Amino acid sequence: MSENNRGSMVGGFLLGAAIGAGLALIFAPMAGSETRRRIGATARKLKSGTQGQVDHMMDTLKQGAEDVGSAINAGKEAYRRSPSGAPLEKTPV
Repeated sequence: MSENNRGSMVGGFLLGAAIGAGLALIFAPMAGSETRRRIGATARKLKSGTQGQVDHMMDTLKQGAEDVGSAINAGKEAYRRSPSGAPLEKTPV
């Protein structure tokens, strides 16, 4: 499974869990103060759980951007080194 699909699945799961937990708290027969306390606790748990996923996705995006930047720089350098007007050699990737 690719990194993008895995991140989408985890994100979808977390969103579904948050919606389900919210609905369960709303429809549960308890006092308003108890419901608010539970909503706050659930929100804190979700925040701490999703923060790690967000950090991981940001690191992945930064690494991808660095890789693209390196590839662009390598292409520019190859173009500069090529003889004027001569096509570049094709090399297997």
